[in-house]
Amino acid sequence: MLPARTKELAAVLEKAMRASSGLKTLRASTSASPFQALVHDYYLPIFAWAESQYDRLNPPAATTKTCLVLGLSCVQGGGKTTMTSYLELLFKATGKNCAVLSIDDAYYTRDGQRRVAEAHPGNPLLEFRGNPGTHDVNLLLDIIAQAKQGADVVVPRYDKSAFEGRGDRAPQDAWQHHAGPLDVLVIEGWCLGFEASSLALSHPHLTPINEALKEFDRIYAELTAMLVIQVPDAHCVYTWREEAEADMRAQGKPAMTSAQVADFVDRFMPAYDAYLQRFYAAMNTSRDGRGLAQKPRLVARIDRQRTCVAVQTYAGGVTTPTGAS
Repeated sequence: MLPARTKELAAVLEKAMRASSGLKTLRASTSASPFQALVHDYYLPIFAWAESQYDRLNPPAATTKTCLVLGLSCVQGGGKTTMTSYLELLFKATGKNCAVLSIDDAYYTRDGQRRVAEAHPGNPLLEFRGNPGTHDVNLLLDIIAQAKQGADVVVPRYDKSAFEGRGDRAPQDAWQHHAGPLDVLVIEGWCLGFEASSLALSHPHLTPINEALKEFDRIYAELTAMLVIQVPDAHCVYTWREEAEADMRAQGKPAMTSAQVADFVDRFMPAYDAYLQRFYAAMNTSRDGRGLAQKPRLVARIDRQRTCVAVQTYAGGVTTPTGAS
């Protein structure tokens, strides 16, 4: 029999998942097993681990609260937005003040993006927003500092539709305000955790991106723990992005064509090819770790259907299987 608290949290998740458009088919399903697998083998075990990281920072004898700054890394289309929304929901259901910050909401302003492109003429990887070098790292660090200081936190928003899709930072009155102190700040991004490497410089356009990743080290230093959703390979992004756009086209909504999807993902693939597998190797290292590999972390492996096939935790050089197998 499941503990009462687990049942309560599962019910919270079920309500949210059934209300989400992506899971409407579950309402008519004659079998609840796919839903139960998601709840009990994926979302709840990962939340339990994240909650344990908060408890580690805030033991019962502590007189002041410390904000858990949790990093979440996953390729585009792998489910990081869904995961962060459910983590936020579950933390709030357990009485924790939680906010989510996407590095995609901290792109430079339109003018800043233009300056980046002009500084690197002929580099298609920096022509538009997306790759490291187009994010305002100082803005991200300011938000983390606010959270750690117990102050109110204002999360920026980015308007991807502005300037005919080129995008611009939304005005501050559209930003999301969170009254402090925060208990948990979740920071998510497709390239969160990527680290600069001289081995990446074989690609002619990666040099400035490699330099930009050195600035990301300042963000990594502020993270308490790391959650990684690991995919079989980066080329899953092509399929998942096309599925999302095809669904929008079927609904009559504005969407990219298949050719546009391929062109869009092509701009990220050099970074994926250069950094993703090195990142996974570091996150799955149980000894002699450096940088992010020194922090507590959970690695959830998903397949091409985005089904969780394994969950592994790492802390202090110790490897512990958790949940799915």
